[in-house]
Amino acid sequence: MMNRIILIGNGFDLAHGLPTSYTDFIRGYYAIQKLGLLEDAYELSDGLCSVKISSPEDRKTMNLFRSILSNGMFQLTRNLGEITPLEHFDKFFNDNLTYESKFFEAINKAIESKNWVDIESEYYAWLKKIFRQSSCGYTTPEQLNKDLDLIKTYLTVHLSLVQKENIKPDLAKECIRKTIYEPFNARDISVGAQGLFEEFLVARLKYLSTEDDREIDSFLHRFGQSFGKTHSDIESYKESVQNPSAPDSPDIAKHLKKVNENKGEVPSCFLLPEQILLLNFNYTKMADLYIPERSDFEVNHIHGELGNDKNPVIFGYGDELDEDYKRISDLNDNSYLTNIKSIRYLETDNYRRLLRFIASAPYQIYIMGHSCGNSDRTLLNTLFEHRNCVSIKPYYHLREDGSDNYIEIIQNISRNFNDMQTMRDRVVNKSYCRPLVPREN
Repeated sequence: MMNRIILIGNGFDLAHGLPTSYTDFIRGYYAIQKLGLLEDAYELSDGLCSVKISSPEDRKTMNLFRSILSNGMFQLTRNLGEITPLEHFDKFFNDNLTYESKFFEAINKAIESKNWVDIESEYYAWLKKIFRQSSCGYTTPEQLNKDLDLIKTYLTVHLSLVQKENIKPDLAKECIRKTIYEPFNARDISVGAQGLFEEFLVARLKYLSTEDDREIDSFLHRFGQSFGKTHSDIESYKESVQNPSAPDSPDIAKHLKKVNENKGEVPSCFLLPEQILLLNFNYTKMADLYIPERSDFEVNHIHGELGNDKNPVIFGYGDELDEDYKRISDLNDNSYLTNIKSIRYLETDNYRRLLRFIASAPYQIYIMGHSCGNSDRTLLNTLFEHRNCVSIKPYYHLREDGSDNYIEIIQNISRNFNDMQTMRDRVVNKSYCRPLVPREN
């Protein structure tokens, strides 16, 4: 048999219009702080930042904002024109804001300069600064870990609201559903795995030629197909590859030739994966909307789930291949390892179940919205370089200006390999790839 793993990252949620980026989170965090200030407070402090309205003039301005909003007025008229109170209030808020966390300040500056930030990568960079005794505002990891815990708390609150308010069944996109459950394409399979692919093709042909109708119907049902509608296609195809010298046996060579020619003559049921695993690196349940009812396909929430104490959220860094990691782990100081993902994975059986899946049969990898960055490097290296991995196919993001991030994904994928020759064989070239969501969708 041959399986498929769908790597689901934050770009997957963003492709469905969910405000789940770290930039969205930071904006949401400030919205909560501003709301608290607009209610009745003159001082706010939570360990990440503080706002203190102390001067009589500033307090007078603050009271004016509260009055405007409580009266439902949306514009202030000035001699220089009209300005919206919220825009004016944003500047007032920022002028009175003080960062209490150097790490949180760095994240915000990264957003201001690049319009995005990878909090987990930033965390590891700061952990290494502490290890190297660089001047960064922290002398030990304990306070940095506390700051990260605060951010994690606010992040889970933000994402919980998104999950509750935004994730509905009708949000699922048919173009993504079709991609997840599409048949294998021979041209996607690596050269080194051609033998494994042929074994799968022969086994599936024999299965559909000899298995009873009830069993085949059960298999097709997982993909939203029925044996009744597919039966005639199967029988017609079996006749087309019949062995003249042995009528009861298919001509394997003819079958393999048809698959490799890729002319659409082979019914999809001969090329469907045996099992599909959605490996969700997000914390939301958006991926769960793509599992058909009564299907035995699974979502592995490898980084935890919101509101599930039995599968707690994992938020940190996972790059044991980094040159500094070995030296940090040799310190005999557990505070440096508090937020290392590969250790946190042991809190549940998610990682063990994934290992069992990749060891069970050859598999193809689809990448949907995962940047394949270094923060998940240990896990991705395990998946990408495993002997059973036969193909890695990125579904890239198509930007409004027509550009895309295919090359960026490939650059990141390359960092998860030790054997670059294997990487070049397994990664599907761009001419055979396509956007996760086409422009018309």
